[in-house]
Amino acid sequence: MTVDPKTLVYEDVRDLDRSQTYKDLLQGDVMDRVRAILSISQQDDWHFAQDVCFKYARSPDPDIRNISITGLGHIARIHGAINMGSVWKLVGNLRHTGRDDSAIEDMLSDIMVFVARQGRRAV
Repeated sequence: MTVDPKTLVYEDVRDLDRSQTYKDLLQGDVMDRVRAILSISQQDDWHFAQDVCFKYARSPDPDIRNISITGLGHIARIHGAINMGSVWKLVGNLRHTGRDDSAIEDMLSDIMVFVARQGRRAV
């Protein structure tokens, strides 16, 4: 599938309003969930954020799955930390399905640059 850049709408990542964000994550439409995952991936509690991203990275919806994978890259970039065992397990599961290769490559690149090469916390 090719994305037409003319149809994309760029938005700032909203501040984390826990009540609304979690409501959107659990009950919102696809775009509400995408925004919620993106907001959560940039919050202070990176352990919680990565748990959310790992969970939704297995979603049957490609938009939710891809933003969750992207969120893992954001966590690596912002916090310099990631659970590598869970990353490798996720990558193995997703590669087995043959989907999301570009999102996976971007995530792994972020992890390499912001965690592995800088000697940060790859737990």
